[in-house]
Amino acid sequence: MSPSPSREKGFKRQPHPVGTDTMSKLRRALLVAGLLAPLAVLVTGTPGAQAADAYPSRPVKLVVPFPPGGSNDLLAREIADALAQRLKAPFVVENKGGAGGAIGIEAVAKSPADGYTILVVSNSLVTAPALNRQLRFDAVKDFTPISLVAELPTVLAVTPDVPGATLAEALAYIKANPGKLNYASAGIGAPQHLSTEYLKSATGADIVHIPLQGQGQMLTEMLGGRVQLMIGVFSTAQPYFAKGALKALATGGAKRTPAAPDLPTIAEAGVPGYGVQWWLGALAPAGTPPDIVALLNREILALGQDTAFRAKLAAAGIDWVGSGPAEFSQTLVKDLALWTKVVADAGIEAK
Repeated sequence: MSPSPSREKGFKRQPHPVGTDTMSKLRRALLVAGLLAPLAVLVTGTPGAQAADAYPSRPVKLVVPFPPGGSNDLLAREIADALAQRLKAPFVVENKGGAGGAIGIEAVAKSPADGYTILVVSNSLVTAPALNRQLRFDAVKDFTPISLVAELPTVLAVTPDVPGATLAEALAYIKANPGKLNYASAGIGAPQHLSTEYLKSATGADIVHIPLQGQGQMLTEMLGGRVQLMIGVFSTAQPYFAKGALKALATGGAKRTPAAPDLPTIAEAGVPGYGVQWWLGALAPAGTPPDIVALLNREILALGQDTAFRAKLAAAGIDWVGSGPAEFSQTLVKDLALWTKVVADAGIEAK
């Protein structure tokens, strides 16, 4: 039997020609891939853009941190229906109430930052931390603002027995009778409470707080004459102005409401600098991809161009606003500072 060629004296194994060719092709392929990668990014876009293009590929949850009913819930449902039609994907409202909104807010703060859990909330997002430093969320750091969507026009109303046809005249009477008049709110720490304490701080008026259970009871007590002043939702109180049962002296926002364009703001009526927005906005957990935030902002702002959509809100006493994420972020910071100061100045403690 002949010896194997590989064992013959002086024989040297030569590299396999096929192996050399394969390695060369592999090196060339890797080089080409490296050169073409930047071009692929230019053609297909950034990874974030690709994620936004595919979004939403499954149901999006809009969390309302209050029970069903009310302006916050109504706005969320209108947004969900409209976005579902525009983006061809389910948008589902989930009511997660409790602890003045804190439970639902915290749940969203701890949700994945993937654009599939959105918070639709009132300015309780910033009033709650002002009242309670022990909450387990940061209203600014734990969220990515999408849009300040709308606001609830407010009104400063008094009973007919309070002298004066203007806010300045009514305030003069209140200040001349310290501690003799009462004002109503929907409870300690409620927007009506904080807004009126802000007014007291700005004017030096001495008027006694009567906490009640919701705006319905506030109106009942006002009509019965047991309280004489309130800052509340304009649309709820409006029917009583035409009857003369209550007097509307000014609106509480930074600008006049379309529902009553002839009624001055509190600032215009003699309290410079006063302006409180009872706003409703949409936010995502911190870290949500910017392209998804931009897409949601663009789609929400588009709703404001729909006259039918805005008419639905107006019928519920809600004014459309619409904003960019940066503007909404500034509002959060400003309002948190404002309410923290109001709470501290008034010595308010959450119950």
